Formats: sequence, structure tokens, C-alpha cells
Amino acid sequence: MRVMKNLAEGRHTLITGSYGIGKTSLMREARLLLTGVRHRVDLRVPFPTVNRERMLLVSTPAPPGDCLKEIAGGLYRAGVLDVPSTGERSDWSVLKKEFARLGNRGMQSEILSAMAGSGIRYVLFVKNLERIPLPALPFFESLLRLSVMCGGAIETKDVEAFRGFWSSFERIHLEPLPAPEAEALVSHLMMRYPLNVVDPAMCRKEILTSADGNPFNIKNLMYRAATQGTLGRREIRAFRAAEEGSFFNMGPMYMIGAGVLTAVKFFSVGAEKREHYIYYSAIGFMLYLLFRVFRSFFVFRPARRR
Repeated sequence: MRVMKNLAEGRHTLITGSYGIGKTSLMREARLLLTGVRHRVDLRVPFPTVNRERMLLVSTPAPPGDCLKEIAGGLYRAGVLDVPSTGERSDWSVLKKEFARLGNRGMQSEILSAMAGSGIRYVLFVKNLERIPLPALPFFESLLRLSVMCGGAIETKDVEAFRGFWSSFERIHLEPLPAPEAEALVSHLMMRYPLNVVDPAMCRKEILTSADGNPFNIKNLMYRAATQGTLGRREIRAFRAAEEGSFFNMGPMYMIGAGVLTAVKFFSVGAEKREHYIYYSAIGFMLYLLFRVFRSFFVFRPARRR
């Protein structure tokens, strides 16, 4: 596993791919393997286990306050962060209130000081790394020097300020599942979930077509199929429409176009240019036939946000 090898060797790793492709699952698997909670016989290279206290998890870099509290909570559990004014170890709820009074800059300073003073090389997992706000970029650049970072991102920001940050990572891009693996996953889930469908072969084909190799979409569609009772062919076909998104209503655009064409035709009559009137009338009639016969090609489904 490249992620394990990179983290064991201290290389920052960025896992990219569409929503639901498995970035978070891959990072979760890496955490379990690094801590020794899970073992895999197919990993021939022995990786040193990492103490769980060295693992820091950030669910999202934004808003910055929540991100900083997550990191501070991990450092608190590792025993390297506490309220300096107290002589004994404080409760986390007390420490969190103290941190809230510091503001973002104060929290960043305390976190970086605690990490640097501990002498520990932390392993930092960050989901949704592409959401880093520009003001928080210097803080994350400092974290790169104090930890080994493994992040997941749908896409990276093509902004000059972020180019140096992204260049610090070795990228691993996750592609959709190949057809045989997607079919194997659907077969496994169809055995696991009790489905009541009129046509199982059609259901399998529709799920594979709608999911397009995305594991999350496959699981989501299977769950929906299992909770909808008896599924006929109409309900099965509805999977694709729901997955691709609602239809975009182009009716107003057609009406505006027809109105503009009609206005031009009336203007041609007023200007006594009958040849123009005939010409625009022919264009309008042809466009009407085109939309009536091939209207399915002019109805768009907006891509669902990943």
C-alpha cells in the first residue's frame, strides 16, 4: 500500500478523487494498520507501528476554529497540551474554553509550540484538505514541518499561494472501480441486503450504470433499493434519474428564444422586409420541429455535487 509506505518513510501524501471514491476509507485503513489495530497478510513490507497518541485527525480545515479544537483535543489526549496556569491536568472541557478565548492565532501558536516542544513527529490525517482557507495556509505549512500529513481532497486549488503547499505532497489519485470489481461489489451487496425486485438482472445493471464505479454510490443505491420494498421496473429506472440529479427546466429559455424570434418577425413586417419575415418563420418552424423530435437531447441534468 503506497499510503502506508509513504507515511512510514515520512512523506506527505495527498489522496485525490471524486466524492465517495474511498479517500476517507483509505485513510482510516492506514490509521488502523499503523497503530497495529488491524493486520493484513498481503502487506509484505513490515511497517513499524505508531502509538495511537501520535495520530491526529482533522475532519475538515474549515471553519478554522473547529479544526484547531480538533488538533488541540488530540494533543490533549496525547498529554502534551494543557492549561499552563493550572498545576494539575485539566479537564478537556476547561481547556477548550481557555482555547476559545485565545482566538485562532492564539490557538495556532499554542498548538505549534506544544507539537514542537514534545519532540514527537505526529501523523496528521486531514479530510477535505482542499477547503483550507487562505488565512490558515501558513499554519498548515507549519504543520508540514512538525508532522507527516496525509490528506484527502476532491480537487486542489489552482492558486499561486497554494502551489508550494501542494508540491509538498506525493499524490495518489483514486479512479472509479473497474467493471469486474464494481460487479463483484454489487453481487456481494445483493447477497447481503434482502432485495425484493421484479427483475434482479435489470436492477444490477441499472445500479452499475448509475454508480459509474463509485463505491459510495453503489452502497447508497443498494441501501435505497433495500428500503423501498418491492421494486418494479419503473422504480429501478428511477435510480438513474435520482443519481444524475433533477431535470433542468429549459422552458423559460425556450419561451425567451421564441419571444425574441417573434419580435424580430414583427419588426421585419413593419420594415416591409417580407423576405426576412419568411426567413425567420422558416427558422422558427425548423427549431420547433427540432425541439419536439429531439427534445431529450436538450434536457439537461445538472451534475450532482461531489
